[in-house]
Amino acid sequence: MKWAYSLRNKGKIAFSAALILIMIFIKNWIDKKHVAELNSSFSSVFDDRLVVESYIFQLSDHLYQKKILIANCTNAEQILLAQPQVNIHNSTINQILVDYEITKLTTAESMYFGSLKERLQNLNAMEEKFLSALTIQDHNTSTALATEIQKNFDMAMLDLNQLSKIQVSEGRLLKEQSKKIAAGSTLLSQLELVVLIGIGMLIQILIFTSRSALPKSPQQFGLN
Repeated sequence: MKWAYSLRNKGKIAFSAALILIMIFIKNWIDKKHVAELNSSFSSVFDDRLVVESYIFQLSDHLYQKKILIANCTNAEQILLAQPQVNIHNSTINQILVDYEITKLTTAESMYFGSLKERLQNLNAMEEKFLSALTIQDHNTSTALATEIQKNFDMAMLDLNQLSKIQVSEGRLLKEQSKKIAAGSTLLSQLELVVLIGIGMLIQILIFTSRSALPKSPQQFGLN
């Protein structure tokens, strides 16, 4: 430790130590930013992925139930009984679409979601025409419309399937992003620990050498 006695400009060394401390404060600020990013990532997983997946499931369920109701209609009396339930399904589907649209959509998700809304609008219009044709017993029209309804229903289900796949892929990306943030924060914490140990040792050496360098006060010898 003889090198410590020969150190000059110890003020500059102290300044360097203070600069390192400032860097540590900056690191703490970065840590807070990482925490905020992790919170945002976890919130997105829940709000924009898990919740949306539940919307997709609900949409599929309501579409299937409505399809069964309409398929079981063969006369005017059955149509009158089924119509209120069909209206409830349509109203619920519209509300789910509104809730879905306010979530964070990716570019691909926006494309499939726009296609889904268009399919559902066409499906509703065809279902109304189909029920009207059944009411007046126009079998040729109702048969043709039934084919178109099935086609639009299948396309809507394909859009829902694609949207569901997007939730899985986006959830996986958010997971990887969270891992990278956590790994970076761990590395910075380890670096901070090394720097703190180094600063502590440097301060101890400076204090020790400063005390050792102080001149000893001359002793007063009494006269005999």
